[in-house]
Amino acid sequence: MEKASGDSKREERKQRSEAERQHRELIKRSQRTRNRAFVVVGVIAALAMAILAVTRRQSTNGRVWSAAHGHYHNARGQEIR
Repeated sequence: MEKASGDSKREERKQRSEAERQHRELIKRSQRTRNRAFVVVGVIAALAMAILAVTRRQSTNGRVWSAAHGHYHNARGQEIR
């Protein structure tokens, strides 16, 4: 009878150990997925900022709006008509 009891306890420990291992593996996978998502979002944000910066720079073609004068100036400060 004692041998059956010892075998049953050993089997319970094995099952608990396997369940804990599976739980740790699940946590690792979810952390990897979360980290990858952060990297993807970061790359997309950086690309969006770069595209926005290039688009803004190209849209003015070196012109600077002068609100005080109501017209554009070039890089040397001369009026552009």
